[in-house]
Amino acid sequence: VHRNHMEIGASLAGVEQMQIDGSAQFDGVGGLSDHISALKEMVILPLLYPDIFEILKFKPPRGCLFYGPPGTGKTLVARALANECSRGDRKVTFFMRSAADCMSKWVGESERQLRLVFEQAYQMRPSIIFFDEIDALAPVRSSKQDQVHSSVVGTLLTLMDGLASRGEIVVIGATNRLDSIDPALRRPGRFEREFRFNLPNKEARLEIFKIHTRDWTLKPSDNLLEDLAEKCVGFGGADIKALCVEAGLCALRRRYPQIHESDKRLKIDARSIKVTAKDFAMAMQKIVPASQRAGASPGRALPPISKPLLENTLERILQALQRAFPHAKLALKKNQGITIIPTFNKFLLSLNPILGNDRIDGDDDSPSVSEKKPDSKKAEFRTFSRYMFVLLLVTFLRWLHLNPSYQPTSCRPRFLLVEEPGCGQAFDLASAVLHALEKFPAYTLDLPTLFVSTTSQEETCSQLMREAQRTAPSIIYIPQIPSWWEAIGHTLKAAFTGLLNNIPYFAPVLLLATSDVPHEDLPEEIKALFNTNREEVFSIPRPTCAERRGFFEDLIMKQSAEPPASKTNS
Repeated sequence: VHRNHMEIGASLAGVEQMQIDGSAQFDGVGGLSDHISALKEMVILPLLYPDIFEILKFKPPRGCLFYGPPGTGKTLVARALANECSRGDRKVTFFMRSAADCMSKWVGESERQLRLVFEQAYQMRPSIIFFDEIDALAPVRSSKQDQVHSSVVGTLLTLMDGLASRGEIVVIGATNRLDSIDPALRRPGRFEREFRFNLPNKEARLEIFKIHTRDWTLKPSDNLLEDLAEKCVGFGGADIKALCVEAGLCALRRRYPQIHESDKRLKIDARSIKVTAKDFAMAMQKIVPASQRAGASPGRALPPISKPLLENTLERILQALQRAFPHAKLALKKNQGITIIPTFNKFLLSLNPILGNDRIDGDDDSPSVSEKKPDSKKAEFRTFSRYMFVLLLVTFLRWLHLNPSYQPTSCRPRFLLVEEPGCGQAFDLASAVLHALEKFPAYTLDLPTLFVSTTSQEETCSQLMREAQRTAPSIIYIPQIPSWWEAIGHTLKAAFTGLLNNIPYFAPVLLLATSDVPHEDLPEEIKALFNTNREEVFSIPRPTCAERRGFFEDLIMKQSAEPPASKTNS
């Protein structure tokens, strides 16, 4: 291999095994426990226990695709996976490649680079090949594209699932532009599993904060971390890491301000530097999350100044939304895993009078029958039947709890927030609703999204709605739907209506929209989307007298009564 490379003046550095940071482990990845469990089952077990799969006579998946917004942990999980596979006596070789490593100006050299990577990985198997930003290496083939890219894509397809066996080689691809990848890669035999890396929710953000601050000498309090997790909506894992680093630098500048003014090394006590809430607040003003650089995240908590006016209305909206979209209960309910077992225990204890004198132990995974006195066969059969009924019922209920996507939902859930013209409450309330349902991916289909996209408006709408359907339960958000409907053309209207009607009846895809026009005055096509009889239309009321009093009491009686900040003359 090295001789062939030297003949064309290329370097073997890109083909050699990559030395990864050994500190990247699964315990350093927060908020992705489901992905880690699936990867262990898919990658680690077949690589470490190949004899089991040989006995069972089936081939495990050999390819997976990571996709999602930038900074959500795709590359970190790949490195942690390589380290986890290399524990113990058995080592797994890790190759990391990008489009810049493979592409070359020489004809046929890009394809040769790919073949060399797979040949080297086969010689050093078991191995993992990680293609970062694979959309640049294997874009969608079309007649308008360069022939070189089509040849590279064809070579990669053949190497991943050609006539020759790939052996113990796992191929992982990562991208934040899933629609730009050639569809032939996304089939069994190539990238068989797809893992979506969403922006972390509040619980995941709290876990990530704890991971990045666990080695600090003076750790922040749990209350501070919970408050940060609540405020950092739209922050990915990389953004949270950068925020912690920036907060540490702010604490250093606050504790030793002269450190930047002196050219000499100063004697400082690093253990005396404590990161406070003020340091994190200053860091948040400097850090712009990757998800908000192209556009702001639609989900935001209610502003503190408007909480007295809109907090009660938001609570009523969430209650009405749970009736129209039952999956919202999964995002709003807290500590489900803690409350489910006592619920089962109470249910089982309530069945004791029906089951007679037999006792049921609700602490075990399945009911156990205690010893009873000898009785007739009919009585024993009736008792056994009752216990089997309870066992099947409890198993079914627990299955529903562990598989929330299979729980029944309403028929095509939709929800419309209607406000009076000029009130300006619907925007804040819709953003607060999306913030409360941040566990579900939200897709904003507004006018800037349609006009900024490089593709046609119809194609942008189609891609967004297909992605929402594929990642269900999800939310499609359309702010100010009356003006949006008037601005788009007839072709897009027909495409939007057709795509919306093609979503399966019971698919948990919520259409959330706002309007400053009453429901009865909306266009007929929009009016038909939201049914008032099913509580899919919520009219935002005006603030009550008590809510207005609370708003002005905080604004006038408290904030205005505070003395102005004293200015010290420097």
